[in-house]
Amino acid sequence: MSEKLLAGRYRLENEIGAGGMGRVWRARDVRLDREVAVKTVDLGRVSDPSVAGRFQREIILTAKLTNPHTVTVFDGGVDGSTAYLVMELLRGESLADAISRRGPLSLTQTLDVARQVVLGLSAAHAVGLVHRDIKPANVMLSDGRVKLLDFGIAQLIGQADTHLTAPAMTIGTAAYMSPEQASGHRVDAATDLYALGCLIMTMLTGRPPFEGDQAVVVASNQINTPPPRLLSRRPDAPAALDALVARLLSKNPLERPDTAATLRALEQIQADPQAPTVALPQPAAPPMPQPGTTPMPQTRAYTQVGGPVPGPSVPASAAQSLRHLQPAGSWWIAGVLVSLMAAILAGGIAANLTGLVSKQLFSGTGQPSKSPSPSTKSPTPKTTPSKTPTAKPRTSTNTPDPARSLGLAVALKGVEAALSTLPDSDAKTELLNQWETASARIAASQTPKNTLTAFDKAIDASELEGWEKQVVLTATSAVRALL
Repeated sequence: MSEKLLAGRYRLENEIGAGGMGRVWRARDVRLDREVAVKTVDLGRVSDPSVAGRFQREIILTAKLTNPHTVTVFDGGVDGSTAYLVMELLRGESLADAISRRGPLSLTQTLDVARQVVLGLSAAHAVGLVHRDIKPANVMLSDGRVKLLDFGIAQLIGQADTHLTAPAMTIGTAAYMSPEQASGHRVDAATDLYALGCLIMTMLTGRPPFEGDQAVVVASNQINTPPPRLLSRRPDAPAALDALVARLLSKNPLERPDTAATLRALEQIQADPQAPTVALPQPAAPPMPQPGTTPMPQTRAYTQVGGPVPGPSVPASAAQSLRHLQPAGSWWIAGVLVSLMAAILAGGIAANLTGLVSKQLFSGTGQPSKSPSPSTKSPTPKTTPSKTPTAKPRTSTNTPDPARSLGLAVALKGVEAALSTLPDSDAKTELLNQWETASARIAASQTPKNTLTAFDKAIDASELEGWEKQVVLTATSAVRALL
């Protein structure tokens, strides 16, 4: 492939990174005779025909970034079945390499890097880009300046948090993933600020707030476990920085400061590390629900220039239910699913999973219900037996049960989330592609049981092993409970 000129202009000389469906090349722009970095994605491996258009739109948005703290994009497009992104080839080392080589950073270094990261994020958010993957491997230390890499372009590929890697970097985002991202919710600017809190903790202590060998366990902790305080790991850290990191690591996105407030706080701490506190805005109060309505989701509205940031797809059959039941249903249920997977990995529960998940999914309040709530009143005992509805609501062509629709939608997203938390591999990529088609068929009630059975067989035949296979099969069992 090194002899071919991509787009008639770029000679791909040698591969310097790979991950998911993306590959990163050291290349030469023969027209301008300069070295560049080129990311490529083989669209032939993606079943969604709209990916190329979304990829192109993301390139256009990324190219608007001219901030000194973000990597400069030169060009991008599609050549045949290959989507490509051309950017500056940076010299230096990643923050991950720096920490691995020298250990935790000093307070001065940490504050300087964090401030520059916030400047880069502020520029990205201004043009409608959410990074989605802030971590030490995506922070480049180049000629005394901090630059952010990988602005989520590869998340458009398959819509399942699959990221193209930057040069010599690997994929592994669970340790820096916000609770809403780990739960499969739509991400926004607050997601990047949570990752910044994880990043500061790593720079000062050498490790993120939550860590472990199994990504799904780490993701569960991001959702359910209170994060450690910075002072508990680094007693000499300024109290003001400890307070800032605690706010950045809030489970509720509304409680995190925005980029402007975070930047002011970092600058105040730089100026006076001994200050007992810094001024941070009070958390925004969640909107008060109107009588008889369901509370709105407690996440910030965030509008991307050129359209919303693509996230995990929601089956159309349950979209209406998800709009007004999201806070009490999908957030809690997603956490339950991930927690159940983590418990199984720890050897906690294996029996009665299907029954438990089914009960929880049918409960709109976050508590197990004794029986599914039908969408219509049950017939009285005096009703003639011949007129009693049969126990097969899913086959009805009339009004669907909104609880089941919601539960099925979340269960389908749960399989996607389970796959996304697995270590990067060809097997993961292939199963994500297969699940995209399978989940659409199940949501549309197109031979759902046979489709799920076929997917389970694909899992068994895949190269997934041990806990990886168990995580996905656990998630599909929740779907089966609703079919």
